[in-house]
Amino acid sequence: MERRLAREDWLRAARLALLRGGVEAVRPEKIARDLQVTKGSFYWHFRNREDLLEALLHEWETELEELLTELGPETGEAGLRVLLDRVAARVRRSERGEVPSDAAIFTWASVSPKVARRVNRAEQARIDLLARWSGNPELAELLYLIWLGFVTRGQRVPGLRRRFPEIAEAMIRLLAAQDAGPGGTNDPGAGRKS
Repeated sequence: MERRLAREDWLRAARLALLRGGVEAVRPEKIARDLQVTKGSFYWHFRNREDLLEALLHEWETELEELLTELGPETGEAGLRVLLDRVAARVRRSERGEVPSDAAIFTWASVSPKVARRVNRAEQARIDLLARWSGNPELAELLYLIWLGFVTRGQRVPGLRRRFPEIAEAMIRLLAAQDAGPGGTNDPGAGRKS
């Protein structure tokens, strides 16, 4: 008798398929082969492939809400430090298919205008959050662009992902230097904990 997989088993496999092979790899037949089951159990959890794809995109869109729940009331440098710690953990978890991958979603958005519109809205919410925390919309945009560069380059150079804590610390120093204001320090070590 074949084992019946839970919805989360199918989502995890679909997240990995999206990350490793793009949206075309997210097919019930292929995922069933990867899971070594027939595709019958897929239909217990999803109506069709489009339903699965919608579930993948929706969970990525709502990730910010989950992250905010985890973060608590911190803002500024302390809030950014907590946020980047959570993001670093999510990067590791996304590589195992446990949570959505920004890299996979961004790649999908690059080939689908419909997905791109939804991703753009979700990204704007992320940038707005950073702007509230930093008090500086331009800095928020810059921090987000740094994140996008990290995600994009991390796809081509997977070893870079191990350096995220260093990159996150540089982002925090950038925020701390901005907080110091016009009379603040230009010391590259500013904001660094001893």
